Amino acid sequence: MKKNKFTLGWFFISLLMAFAVTACDDEDDNVATVTFPEKQTIGGAASETKSLTFDAVADWTLTSSSTWCYFITEGTPAAKATEGVKEYSISGKAGKQTVTIGISDEGQDYDNTTVASITISMNGQEAVLAEVTRNAAGRTFKLYKKGAGDEWVEVSAEEGIEAGYDNYIQYKAEANFRFAATNRPEWMTIESGSVVGAANQAVLFGIKVIENRPDFSKYAQKGDLNFQDEEGKSVFTYTVNYKGMNAEAMNYDGPKPWNWEVSLDGKSFIQTNQGISGSSESSSYNKFVEFTITALNDQFYPIYVEEYTDFQGNPGYEVMLADDKSAWMKLEVKDAKSGKARVTVTPLDTEESGMDERTGYVFVFPKALYDKIAADPENKDYGLFVSTDSGEGMPALKELRYEYTESNLLMNFVQKKQKSSGGDEEEKAIEIISQYYENYGKTVECTEITGDEADFYKSEWQAAKVFTIKASECNSVRINVPFEVRSFIAELDKEDVTEQYCSATEDGTTTAIDLWGCQDIESELTVSHQRYFMAESYRTVGSSVKQ
Repeated sequence: MKKNKFTLGWFFISLLMAFAVTACDDEDDNVATVTFPEKQTIGGAASETKSLTFDAVADWTLTSSSTWCYFITEGTPAAKATEGVKEYSISGKAGKQTVTIGISDEGQDYDNTTVASITISMNGQEAVLAEVTRNAAGRTFKLYKKGAGDEWVEVSAEEGIEAGYDNYIQYKAEANFRFAATNRPEWMTIESGSVVGAANQAVLFGIKVIENRPDFSKYAQKGDLNFQDEEGKSVFTYTVNYKGMNAEAMNYDGPKPWNWEVSLDGKSFIQTNQGISGSSESSSYNKFVEFTITALNDQFYPIYVEEYTDFQGNPGYEVMLADDKSAWMKLEVKDAKSGKARVTVTPLDTEESGMDERTGYVFVFPKALYDKIAADPENKDYGLFVSTDSGEGMPALKELRYEYTESNLLMNFVQKKQKSSGGDEEEKAIEIISQYYENYGKTVECTEITGDEADFYKSEWQAAKVFTIKASECNSVRINVPFEVRSFIAELDKEDVTEQYCSATEDGTTTAIDLWGCQDIESELTVSHQRYFMAESYRTVGSSVKQ
């Protein structure tokens, strides 16, 4: 059916064409047949000019069907046309021709295309020589940044824009259509969450890197931000650059820097602070104190300062840089990308050194600032120290720069003999020693649990301290504690497994217990030791073994 209809249609058209030719021939055999140039299609936007080239077989006249489509000749150059002098009909001689067409925005409807016809007349006959399509009114989008004197300066898409680190960088957007910001980079945040603009109304917005994501903020970033109309017909794309965090800025997570004591053997770190009720609260750490440091491109370095008293009783300072092998304080970077670093302290031999105690400061600086300070620690503008006037006739005193103690100081401590609550001997740290033949006698690394995670053990088990070690490193271990072990208990999934995993030491050591065969534990094994001291019984969780 469909094929038959198509064939018949063309059959009737052929008959009509034949009849028309016959009628024309019958009407006037004396009129010369004119061959018109092939019709052209020209597209353009308002304010543009286009060229129309054709070959005329006779004298010709061109006429435009719309006032927004006009001709520009030598007599009406483009400059004159913009002043309102436009030609809508021009003539010429036979031959190859090129004429210039101008397109104005007269009568243009927003988002609607319009078409003008240019007709050519020759020998009393005419035909459409060209159809000029005027594009829809151009959708314009402009973006501005703050320039000198807070003046708004237009930003090109090639130039791009910049995202801030700790502050939003402000921009202004304006378009002749309703738009929204889309497809922003995952590392970027927009002030107030989004950018939506109405037609011909300026919108202010700010952009910066996402907070609390050091994996974004520590490094330079690059991406695209699109501004798109509601219908998705127009998209304006700007490159967004983030230079990375301030090269001289840093931040860190970890304990506060003040009120630290370190044992003479460097294995026990105790921080004492005033509690809310006015009582003292202490936190202890075994062998090291860990911090998480955020700096540009993971580049940060320590500076160590030892404080002493000179012969006049005035405070003095000795500076030790990151590469100083004589430094007795150390910042050990465990993983630069995550920013994990540990403060450790070398043991103090009181007899050999002739000192009963020593005071240290561990600072950390991003590379750019470290390089400046290391080159000149005494610099008055950025050095590690500032001088204070001690009075007329007295030499100026040196003290640590306040802003560095506020933002770059990890720890200030005194290393000295620590006193137990019931005697004069220094209390030793808890140690976990491998009993496995492959690494017998070596210390197994453990991590003290503090804060909310430790509260459960302190309340349910009456634990004084809580540590955790990996089961994979806990094949067989001995847990040495700084007290006489009265009893012990182990639980696995709330079941008593003391006999399965724990035992008293075979060599008669009373300040330790042994754990055996823990390497295959897939859930948490909790072990508690009970001590008796000064008629007061309490427990301390020696290890929480996790797979």
